Amino acid sequence: MRGLIIAVPNKGRLREPALRLLDSAGIRRIDDDRVYLANTTMDGVQVLSVRAMDIPVYVYNGIADLGITGRDVIAETGLEVYELADLGFGACDLVVAVKEGSPHGQPKDLPQGSKVATEFPNLARRYFNENGVQVEIITLRGAVEIAPVLGLVDGIVDLSSTGATLERNGLKPIGKVLSSTARLICNKVSYRTKYDMVEKMVNRIRGRL
Repeated sequence: MRGLIIAVPNKGRLREPALRLLDSAGIRRIDDDRVYLANTTMDGVQVLSVRAMDIPVYVYNGIADLGITGRDVIAETGLEVYELADLGFGACDLVVAVKEGSPHGQPKDLPQGSKVATEFPNLARRYFNENGVQVEIITLRGAVEIAPVLGLVDGIVDLSSTGATLERNGLKPIGKVLSSTARLICNKVSYRTKYDMVEKMVNRIRGRL
Protein backbone atom coordinates (compact mmCIF):
# COMPACT_ATOMS: atom_id res chain seq x y z
CA MET A 1 0.00 0.00 0.00
CA ARG A 2 1.20 3.49 -0.89
CA GLY A 3 2.24 5.69 2.01
CA LEU A 4 0.64 9.00 2.89
CA ILE A 5 0.75 12.15 0.78
CA ILE A 6 0.02 15.42 2.56
CA ALA A 7 -0.84 18.45 0.39
CA VAL A 8 0.25 21.89 1.59
CA PRO A 9 0.04 25.35 -0.03
CA ASN A 10 2.96 26.09 -2.34
CA LYS A 11 2.87 29.78 -1.38
CA GLY A 12 0.85 32.32 0.57
CA ARG A 13 0.06 32.97 4.21
CA LEU A 14 -0.64 29.32 5.10
CA ARG A 15 2.52 27.73 3.68
CA GLU A 16 5.07 28.54 6.37
CA PRO A 17 2.77 27.79 9.34
CA ALA A 18 1.77 24.50 7.67
CA LEU A 19 5.41 23.48 7.13
CA ARG A 20 6.32 24.49 10.69
CA LEU A 21 3.48 22.37 12.05
CA LEU A 22 4.57 19.34 10.04
CA ASP A 23 8.18 19.96 11.05
CA SER A 24 7.19 19.95 14.73
CA ALA A 25 5.44 16.63 14.10
CA GLY A 26 8.67 15.18 12.68
CA ILE A 27 7.73 15.58 9.01
CA ARG A 28 10.36 17.68 7.25
CA ARG A 29 10.88 17.98 3.49
CA ILE A 30 14.28 16.61 2.43
CA ASP A 31 14.01 17.37 -1.29
CA ASP A 32 14.72 20.66 -3.07
CA ASP A 33 12.09 23.38 -2.57
CA ARG A 34 11.35 23.26 -6.31
CA VAL A 35 10.19 19.63 -6.05
CA TYR A 36 6.40 19.55 -5.95
CA LEU A 37 6.15 16.04 -4.47
CA ALA A 38 8.88 15.87 -1.85
CA ASN A 39 10.12 13.04 0.34
CA THR A 40 10.28 13.75 4.06
CA THR A 41 12.15 12.69 7.17
CA MET A 42 9.26 10.32 7.96
CA ASP A 43 9.46 7.12 5.96
CA GLY A 44 6.47 6.61 3.68
CA VAL A 45 5.23 10.21 3.97
CA GLN A 46 5.52 12.73 1.12
CA VAL A 47 4.54 16.40 0.97
CA LEU A 48 2.80 17.74 -2.13
CA SER A 49 3.07 21.50 -2.70
CA VAL A 50 0.20 22.93 -4.79
CA ARG A 51 -2.05 26.01 -4.82
CA ALA A 52 -4.13 26.31 -1.65
CA MET A 53 -7.29 26.57 -3.78
CA ASP A 54 -6.44 23.24 -5.48
CA ILE A 55 -5.77 21.24 -2.31
CA PRO A 56 -9.40 20.07 -1.81
CA VAL A 57 -9.36 18.91 -5.45
CA TYR A 58 -6.25 16.78 -4.91
CA VAL A 59 -7.62 15.38 -1.64
CA TYR A 60 -11.12 14.72 -2.99
CA ASN A 61 -9.67 12.81 -5.97
CA GLY A 62 -7.35 10.74 -3.79
CA ILE A 63 -4.09 12.13 -5.16
CA ALA A 64 -3.33 13.39 -1.66
CA ASP A 65 -4.58 11.57 1.42
CA LEU A 66 -4.43 14.61 3.69
CA GLY A 67 -4.26 18.34 3.05
CA ILE A 68 -3.85 21.63 4.87
CA THR A 69 -5.83 24.57 3.52
CA GLY A 70 -8.30 27.22 4.64
CA ARG A 71 -11.93 26.65 5.51
CA ASP A 72 -12.74 29.37 2.96
CA VAL A 73 -11.17 27.29 0.19
CA ILE A 74 -12.92 24.10 1.29
CA ALA A 75 -16.28 25.88 1.34
CA GLU A 76 -15.67 27.50 -2.06
CA THR A 77 -14.91 24.21 -3.81
CA GLY A 78 -17.83 22.43 -2.12
CA LEU A 79 -16.04 19.09 -2.44
CA GLU A 80 -16.81 16.34 0.07
CA VAL A 81 -13.75 15.76 2.24
CA TYR A 82 -13.41 15.06 5.94
CA GLU A 83 -12.29 17.96 8.15
CA LEU A 84 -10.23 16.28 10.86
CA ALA A 85 -8.82 19.27 12.74
CA ASP A 86 -9.01 23.03 13.05
CA LEU A 87 -5.32 23.98 13.01
CA GLY A 88 -5.94 27.44 14.43
CA PHE A 89 -3.60 29.48 12.26
CA GLY A 90 -4.42 31.63 9.23
CA ALA A 91 -7.45 33.21 10.91
CA CYS A 92 -9.33 35.62 8.65
CA ASP A 93 -12.82 36.62 7.55
CA LEU A 94 -14.32 36.55 4.08
CA VAL A 95 -16.02 39.94 3.95
CA VAL A 96 -18.11 42.12 1.69
CA ALA A 97 -16.45 45.52 1.24
CA VAL A 98 -17.26 48.74 -0.62
CA LYS A 99 -15.55 52.11 -1.10
CA GLU A 100 -15.08 54.10 2.09
CA GLY A 101 -17.42 56.88 0.99
CA SER A 102 -20.20 54.52 -0.08
CA PRO A 103 -23.63 55.09 1.52
CA HIS A 104 -24.14 51.33 1.74
CA GLY A 105 -23.78 50.07 5.33
CA GLN A 106 -24.73 46.44 4.81
CA PRO A 107 -24.87 44.02 1.87
CA LYS A 108 -28.66 44.32 1.60
CA ASP A 109 -28.20 48.01 0.80
CA LEU A 110 -26.44 47.24 -2.48
CA PRO A 111 -28.68 47.98 -5.48
CA GLN A 112 -29.96 45.02 -7.46
CA GLY A 113 -27.58 44.25 -10.32
CA SER A 114 -24.49 45.60 -8.54
CA LYS A 115 -21.17 44.22 -9.72
CA VAL A 116 -19.05 42.36 -7.16
CA ALA A 117 -15.48 41.13 -7.71
CA THR A 118 -14.10 38.13 -5.85
CA GLU A 119 -11.84 35.09 -5.91
CA PHE A 120 -14.70 33.16 -4.29
CA PRO A 121 -17.58 33.26 -6.81
CA ASN A 122 -19.50 30.31 -5.37
CA LEU A 123 -19.49 31.61 -1.79
CA ALA A 124 -20.24 35.16 -2.90
CA ARG A 125 -23.16 34.12 -5.13
CA ARG A 126 -24.66 31.96 -2.38
CA TYR A 127 -24.27 34.72 0.21
CA PHE A 128 -26.00 37.37 -1.89
CA ASN A 129 -28.75 34.97 -2.93
CA GLU A 130 -29.43 34.21 0.74
CA ASN A 131 -29.61 37.96 1.41
CA GLY A 132 -31.98 38.56 -1.48
CA VAL A 133 -29.58 40.73 -3.48
CA GLN A 134 -29.10 39.98 -7.16
CA VAL A 135 -25.52 40.83 -8.14
CA GLU A 136 -23.22 40.24 -11.08
CA ILE A 137 -20.19 38.27 -9.90
CA ILE A 138 -16.87 39.06 -11.58
CA THR A 139 -14.15 36.51 -10.80
CA LEU A 140 -10.66 37.93 -10.37
CA ARG A 141 -7.45 36.15 -9.36
CA GLY A 142 -5.63 38.57 -7.08
CA ALA A 143 -5.57 42.34 -6.43
CA VAL A 144 -9.33 42.29 -5.89
CA GLU A 145 -9.18 45.41 -3.68
CA ILE A 146 -8.29 47.68 -6.58
CA ALA A 147 -11.42 46.80 -8.59
CA PRO A 148 -13.85 49.21 -6.82
CA VAL A 149 -11.28 52.01 -6.86
CA LEU A 150 -10.92 51.70 -10.64
CA GLY A 151 -14.67 51.58 -11.12
CA LEU A 152 -14.85 48.00 -12.33
CA VAL A 153 -17.24 46.93 -9.57
CA ASP A 154 -19.45 48.29 -6.80
CA GLY A 155 -18.01 46.00 -4.12
CA ILE A 156 -15.84 42.99 -3.42
CA VAL A 157 -15.89 39.76 -1.44
CA ASP A 158 -12.38 39.12 -0.18
CA LEU A 159 -10.34 37.77 2.72
CA SER A 160 -9.37 40.14 5.50
CA SER A 161 -7.38 39.37 8.64
CA THR A 162 -6.78 42.81 10.18
CA GLY A 163 -8.65 45.10 7.80
CA ALA A 164 -5.45 47.02 7.04
CA THR A 165 -5.36 46.11 3.34
CA LEU A 166 -8.97 47.19 2.88
CA GLU A 167 -8.27 50.48 4.65
CA ARG A 168 -5.15 51.16 2.60
CA ASN A 169 -7.20 50.74 -0.56
CA GLY A 170 -10.01 53.01 0.60
CA LEU A 171 -12.48 50.23 1.37
CA LYS A 172 -14.71 49.41 4.34
CA PRO A 173 -16.25 46.04 5.31
CA ILE A 174 -20.05 45.94 5.43
CA GLY A 175 -20.71 42.22 5.93
CA LYS A 176 -19.11 38.87 6.76
CA VAL A 177 -19.59 35.79 4.61
CA LEU A 178 -17.67 33.41 6.89
CA SER A 179 -14.72 33.10 9.28
CA SER A 180 -11.82 30.87 8.30
CA THR A 181 -8.80 29.12 9.76
CA ALA A 182 -6.52 26.43 8.37
CA ARG A 183 -8.01 22.93 8.46
CA LEU A 184 -6.59 19.43 8.15
CA ILE A 185 -8.69 17.56 5.59
CA CYS A 186 -8.73 13.92 4.48
CA ASN A 187 -9.86 11.91 1.50
CA LYS A 188 -12.87 9.78 2.48
CA VAL A 189 -11.50 6.57 0.93
CA SER A 190 -8.06 7.09 2.49
CA TYR A 191 -9.67 7.52 5.88
CA ARG A 192 -11.25 4.09 5.52
CA THR A 193 -8.46 2.16 3.76
CA LYS A 194 -5.52 3.78 5.58
CA TYR A 195 -7.27 4.39 8.87
CA ASP A 196 -4.37 3.44 11.15
CA MET A 197 -1.84 5.55 9.21
CA VAL A 198 -4.19 8.51 8.98
CA GLU A 199 -5.13 8.42 12.67
CA LYS A 200 -1.49 8.14 13.70
CA MET A 201 -0.63 11.15 11.55
CA VAL A 202 -3.61 13.18 12.75
CA ASN A 203 -2.73 12.48 16.38
CA ARG A 204 0.87 13.58 15.78
CA ILE A 205 -0.32 16.83 14.23
CA ARG A 206 -3.01 17.48 16.85
CA GLY A 207 -0.39 16.91 19.53
CA ARG A 208 1.59 19.90 18.19
CA LEU A 209 -1.30 22.36 18.18
